[in-house]
Amino acid sequence: KAQTYRFCWPVGSKPLDHLHQEYANVMRKVYEEYGENDTDIMALFAESLMMLAPWNLWTKPPDIKPAIKETEEIVATLEKGLNIDPVHPGLAHFYIHAIEHSPTPEKALLTSDLLRNRYPDQGHLLHMPSHIYIWVGQYKEAIDANKAAIASDKAYKANQEAEIEMYDLYRMHTYHFAVWASMFDGQYTTAMEYAREVEKQLGVDVVTSTLNGVSFGPIWLEAFGSLPWHVLVRFGKWQEIINRPMDKDKDIYAGTTAVAYYARAIAFAVLGKAKEADAERTNFYTALKNKALKNRVLFNNVMHNPVRKNGILDVAEAVLNGEVEYHKGNFDEAFKWLHMAVERDINLIYDEPRGWMTPARHVLGALLLEHKEAAKAEEVYREDLKQYKNNLWSLLGLYQSLKEQKKNEKEAEEVLCLFKKASARCDNSVNFGASCLCATKLCN
Repeated sequence: KAQTYRFCWPVGSKPLDHLHQEYANVMRKVYEEYGENDTDIMALFAESLMMLAPWNLWTKPPDIKPAIKETEEIVATLEKGLNIDPVHPGLAHFYIHAIEHSPTPEKALLTSDLLRNRYPDQGHLLHMPSHIYIWVGQYKEAIDANKAAIASDKAYKANQEAEIEMYDLYRMHTYHFAVWASMFDGQYTTAMEYAREVEKQLGVDVVTSTLNGVSFGPIWLEAFGSLPWHVLVRFGKWQEIINRPMDKDKDIYAGTTAVAYYARAIAFAVLGKAKEADAERTNFYTALKNKALKNRVLFNNVMHNPVRKNGILDVAEAVLNGEVEYHKGNFDEAFKWLHMAVERDINLIYDEPRGWMTPARHVLGALLLEHKEAAKAEEVYREDLKQYKNNLWSLLGLYQSLKEQKKNEKEAEEVLCLFKKASARCDNSVNFGASCLCATKLCN
């Protein structure tokens, strides 16, 4: 009976937030009357409260605290249930989501470890521990969790008759996460392998598909096709970017096309080809005006918002302009854009993987360091390490910053040791000379 409060007929006749509140109110009564020792009811009650503020249970870094009054009750309810049944799939799933953006994601490590191989035929649950592993700096474990999930999802997909279904979005999400974690772990080959797998699955028939009358492929799936371009930029594969063919239909692949122009502009800029970089920058801005881009998202974030500038491509705009101007020697203009990129990046709607896959601070820090502003770079890297624990890119940048300033030699050596440990699995084909391989002087 409580479930009936989640829905309305005709569909859309009541505001969604009204339905969420009604359902939460009814589930509270169910929980109070029947849920004292019932883990299923605990899970459903906690989830009903989570839906009051999806992905918004906590404020943004650096001062993370509960964003709604129900946050602490949600966590307490889930922890109570997990004390009864530590591997309850609903409780474990919701607990990871409730804790991942908190100041203490490590509290869900035990739950993540227990969930890791508990449900081998449920790809999404196999993937879930990576939402915690990524925030505690366990990048290898995040990769491995998603590898297992991808294998499980392939087996599932092989047994499905429907060509397109809602779960395809979750499959893409798992690939996306595998790519993101691999980028943090310095594993170019793994990142590119999974990015290309995504690309192969996003043919025109998939990207233009509808689901229950909704434009599913264009809105929800197409933007995942941009992953290879992000990987190539992350690992400094400039010539590969220039040589890489683009999608022919710029309306069907509107989001991917814009990301491709972003990548090409940066590649030309880094290689010292300012005229070509400017041409690709113009192409990027033309792509932003494409009407087909409207409403497209990459999970929680819109691709572009021309008014509020709070979309993924709005971060790309700031990074692109910063890179192009920097490599022209227009440093004041460049750093203005790069600081803006950081602000746009950190203010994206919370998501995992993050809407912007390479932290903008990695670009800002590297170019500040190359520009002989080591003290400013040090601040940038320390902030990044608060968010992305033990990531090799900022550990390297912090070490270089301290070394350049000739200060805190003991700390510098400790950071170097951490970097060597974090970079143990890096691809030998990549020159890890800076937190952004666009800083070519550092890389040489």
